[in-house]
Amino acid sequence: MKKKLTITDQNPHAVVISMGDELGVEYTEHKDEVAIELPPDFGSGYVKSYSFQNGFGVILTKYTLKKDFHFELQKEMVHPLKLIFNVGDTFFHKLANEKSFTEVHFSEVIIVASTPTNNHKFMIPAKQGSDLFSIEINRKLFENRIIDFSDELDMELSGLFRDANGVMPFSYKGQFSYDIGVMIEEFKNCQLKGMNKSLYLESKAYEIFSSFLEQYLDDTKLPDKRSIFRQNQTRFIKQTAEYIKNNLENLPTVQGLSAKFGLSTNILQNGFRSIYGMSVNEFIQNERLLLAKKLLGESEYSISEITYKIGLNSKSYLSKIFLERYAMTPTEFRSSKQRKDQGSKYS
Repeated sequence: MKKKLTITDQNPHAVVISMGDELGVEYTEHKDEVAIELPPDFGSGYVKSYSFQNGFGVILTKYTLKKDFHFELQKEMVHPLKLIFNVGDTFFHKLANEKSFTEVHFSEVIIVASTPTNNHKFMIPAKQGSDLFSIEINRKLFENRIIDFSDELDMELSGLFRDANGVMPFSYKGQFSYDIGVMIEEFKNCQLKGMNKSLYLESKAYEIFSSFLEQYLDDTKLPDKRSIFRQNQTRFIKQTAEYIKNNLENLPTVQGLSAKFGLSTNILQNGFRSIYGMSVNEFIQNERLLLAKKLLGESEYSISEITYKIGLNSKSYLSKIFLERYAMTPTEFRSSKQRKDQGSKYS
């Protein structure tokens, strides 16, 4: 089994076909997609490529290897610009003139551009799940798409996309957003067929690309001014949600919650909208109503006591929002629940 491969990197399909040749496996081709399955002595899983118009494409990898292996991309050619999103275990990347590899962990993205004489090198560890989504851009073909919008990009990005001959190396690493992670899964799990699938995948790949450009510009802001919720911040959003559920009686403000969990208010709000489909205050009100309903049906607390237990100061306000949600007042709900319980007791 080869431990090191040299891959042709003119476009996404060339990568997969070249990798198949190196591994001694046939590739399959259907419309926009080229794919190989890894041979059993090498590991298990697949590599797929998708080529769209204007030099824009995608490479998907999902495999587990039996041994560590290295691969490098063919020298003396202009390589596509790569935006590699890691949704699996850690992999390693460097340019040929760099002394050490860069570790790329789950939920991280790298933008890498090489020169014809300064080549990409990758190392994939054995017995780990490699799961990558790589946007590949031939900048010479893509230039017409980007030129009309270059004034919307910062100087660094504009120069990167217009470097059609690949004369300037570029490297960036950061976290990608929660929403991008969702979009990648939507791309991978598309069940459409034929033309509908092709159109969907191309539009989804562009949606991921445009969302990342927006995030890249967001990253240039000071931390407390950023608004896009990153994938690695998911656990802090979920911790905040659990804290809210367990402390309804005495909650801090949204700003206080942000400070407690080390997130900006914008990130906290956008995180709640992404995960729970509602703002922080809407989430708090929803949890208060759920607890009020539970206590009305299962406890002997008075409505005044329940009002304070869910963190409200006004019984009339509880009645108002309860009526809006359940089409009855708390008193009516408790009476209805008691009648139902009494009826089931004697049935």
